[in-house]
Amino acid sequence: MNANIVLGACLWSGAAFASALLLPSQETTNFYNAKMCRDAGVLSALKAAAEDILKTRVMIAGAGGPKWSGYQPDDVRLEAVSILSEERAAIFCSVTIEAKKIKERILYSIGPTGNFGSYGDTWMLKFGGNLGSGGGGHKLFPDIIVVAPQ
Repeated sequence: MNANIVLGACLWSGAAFASALLLPSQETTNFYNAKMCRDAGVLSALKAAAEDILKTRVMIAGAGGPKWSGYQPDDVRLEAVSILSEERAAIFCSVTIEAKKIKERILYSIGPTGNFGSYGDTWMLKFGGNLGSGGGGHKLFPDIIVVAPQ
């Protein structure tokens, strides 16, 4: 069975794929939507990690202010859902990020901590490197970045 489910099938729900809530913005188990990609904790973690790595101000989805002023919610998109096990799934989202006069669209994944067979109850974020269409080629983040918010 193909583990990747495209966006058109993201709203499908079945008892075999029941999972614990992954994010505060996920209101129902087994239901994945763009609201999870736009989760304030996720976007804040992405922005903080990017600024720490690049050592400069970063704009995500048009937001440059301290309270996400200028934020464009339509720029944050749910791309796919991947079923990891009967109880866990990860989502793949994309957003435009701008720093150091470079503007590019990146793919990021949100999934449970841990490894296959022993997933945790908290989430982690991955972006950069070969994550995304075309197997990478990111100018801002050539290596994969893993963020586990605390």
